[in-house]
Amino acid sequence: MYKIAVDHKLEIIFYSHSGRIPRREIGDAWAELLLMDEFVKLKYNLLSDYRNSEFDFAVDDTDMVWEYFYSIREILKGKKEAVLTDSPLTTAISSLFENDAYNKIGFDVKVFTTEKSAIKWLEKV
Repeated sequence: MYKIAVDHKLEIIFYSHSGRIPRREIGDAWAELLLMDEFVKLKYNLLSDYRNSEFDFAVDDTDMVWEYFYSIREILKGKKEAVLTDSPLTTAISSLFENDAYNKIGFDVKVFTTEKSAIKWLEKV
């Protein structure tokens, strides 16, 4: 299950999951994000909270995520995503995107363990 909330003052979209996260559910959440003016037009940044959850797919399945990100690269270019994690698998999968996302499509992704540090990074221009 996931939730999406918007903080207009901080210009951040908070996206969180709980429990097991199937690949399909991530796709559903991203489809919802792409319907939001704050994400698409207003260029709000994203804070994805995967604490207390675990990806229910393998590292090898990330190729599909790359294909999807590449297909929406014009929307992602110049955006930042802070990813909150607290499990080794979720951290490993999220870390795969840190360098490559920026180098390949200009999408700045960083992994954090605290919400405070994630928000601080998202607020930097």
